[in-house]
Order: sequence, then C-alpha cells, then structure tokens
Amino acid sequence: MKENETNWSQIPQKGPVGRTVWQAGIFAAYFTQFIKMRLAYRMDFFVDTLAVSFSMVIQLAVLSTLFSKVKALDGWSFEQVLFIYAFSLLPLGLFNLVSVNLYRFSDQYIIQGKFDRVLLRPVGTLAQVIFESFNVSGLNEILLGIVVMTYAGMKLGLDFGVQELLALAILAPSASLVYMGVFLTITSVSFWHEDRMGLAPPVYNIIRFSRYPITIYSLPVRIFLTFVLPFAWVAFFPATWFLGSEEFGRLALLTPLVGLVVFGGSLLIWQRGVRNYASTGS
Repeated sequence: MKENETNWSQIPQKGPVGRTVWQAGIFAAYFTQFIKMRLAYRMDFFVDTLAVSFSMVIQLAVLSTLFSKVKALDGWSFEQVLFIYAFSLLPLGLFNLVSVNLYRFSDQYIIQGKFDRVLLRPVGTLAQVIFESFNVSGLNEILLGIVVMTYAGMKLGLDFGVQELLALAILAPSASLVYMGVFLTITSVSFWHEDRMGLAPPVYNIIRFSRYPITIYSLPVRIFLTFVLPFAWVAFFPATWFLGSEEFGRLALLTPLVGLVVFGGSLLIWQRGVRNYASTGS
C-alpha cells in the first residue's frame, strides 16, 4: 500500500500542462516498450508488415484496373481518385495505430475484469486503454498514403508548399478523430452491453466506401456517410481542399470541427460508461 501511495505522490502538481507532459512521457514509454517487444520477433514483424503492404497494393491494383476501363468516375479523374484514396490512408493509419484495444475491449477489459486495474492507476482511463497496445501496421498505411499521395499530386501538378503541409498536419489528425469518435462510441456500449459478437467489424467495413468521391453514390448514401457515420470527413472532404475543388474545398475546413464534435461526443459517452461500470468482483 505504501508503494502505491509513493507512486501517487510522484505525480507532478504543475497544473494541466505539467500533468499533460507527464502523461505524454508515460505514453511514449508505452510505445517504445511495445516497439522493442515487436522487434524481438523480427520475422513476425516483417511478415505482418508485408501482409498489410500487399493488401494495400492489391487495392491500388484494383483501382488501376477500374480506370483502365473507365477514364473518369463521375467527373473525377484517376489521379484525383487516387489522391483521395491515398489521403484516406493517413487518418486510417493514425487511428489503426492506437485503436487495437478498442476492438477487444468488451472481452478483455469488461468480461475478464481487466478494467479494474485501469481504474487503480492515476492516469486517464481512455488513454491507458488505447496506449496499452499498438498496431504497427498503421505506420505502413501512413507511409504508403504519403508515397501514393505524393505520386498522385505530382501527376496532378499540385504544389505542396508550407501552407499545404500545415493543412495536412491539421486535417489528417482531425480526420482520424472522426474514426476514433465513431469506434469509441461503439466500444463504450460495452459498459452497458457485453458485445461478444462485435459491432465494430461491420462498421469498419463501411470505411472502404469513404475512399472514393461521395458524389458517385446515391443521395441516401451520401447523407449516411456525411451525417450518420461521417466517414466522408476522413477522406473526401479534406482531400478536396488539396485538389482545389470549389464545390467541396470549403467544407474541408470544417474537418477539425467535425472531428472534435464526433470525438467529444464519444468521450462523454465513454466517461458516463466508466461511471456506470461495475467490477466483476473476481
């Protein structure tokens, strides 16, 4: 007990900034330790990386095959669609990097009672869950997205200056908050209902529809992808800002607001679920 009290007393009392820096150091240590563990089994790490990369290459090949038959998709050229697709990999990679525990939260944290241990630590509950394990394949998606987006941008003659790089640094993380908000909401349902089957997989499959211009879909689908499951904000809308679209480019500026609203709402549901949580007693 004394040992626990000593650990608690080491928390810096420097206000929100000092506490944030302290927690960031803890999460950095989490990530460093995880990378060390993965690299201890280098062949497994290599095979996993190769499998993810191969899957992405296949999807790009399918896209290339499609445009070998159709020169434009509802007015969008192959390079434009490729750019939107490549941009979609950046927020997806950021999300996949830290979301692995959201998918197994119900089983490992609720049913097995692992969440009891989370509540005993003087660190945010959500931060502990998402930073306790990582999915390194997310880095592969980010790297591939940057490479393909650079290629498509060169083909389109896009000029990536300081303004564009700054916009990318804002829009991509903001778009990833949309992913995090949607799946955190699904995860939070586990506090009231033990989700053994998993609601996340079918929702995750819908992500593929967001990798293409939403104008190619019917009006009900466009409304669904914009307001119900707002995946249009993770790729299409922010990507159109770089493409110089007069019709949709301005909507891209709303991406940070949409990301904050979706994630903020899910965070409120998560916090309410934490208060509702009852220990397994095991």
